Amino acid sequence: MYELDTEFPPLPGNYIYCKQSEEGQWVPLYVAQTRDMHQRLEGHEKLQDAIEHGATHIHVHFSAAGQAARCTEEHDLITLWRPVCNEQTES
Repeated sequence: MYELDTEFPPLPGNYIYCKQSEEGQWVPLYVAQTRDMHQRLEGHEKLQDAIEHGATHIHVHFSAAGQAARCTEEHDLITLWRPVCNEQTES
């Protein structure tokens, strides 16, 4: 878990903008994947939306497993958590 203004290396991975609930649990607000964490997160178009929904941190899973694996992880996390800042579609 990292502060929202953390600068990341140019590595592939999945990330989650999140907030902490009153009970102390992390609540995902936006889930996505990228091939370059540094480039993707700089000026991210969903950051302000996530902040408006209470985001304080970003969780990162660096993964060199390939885009298909990252997309599967992204899909699974969105399906599980239904983050408010991700567009919801019927599965």
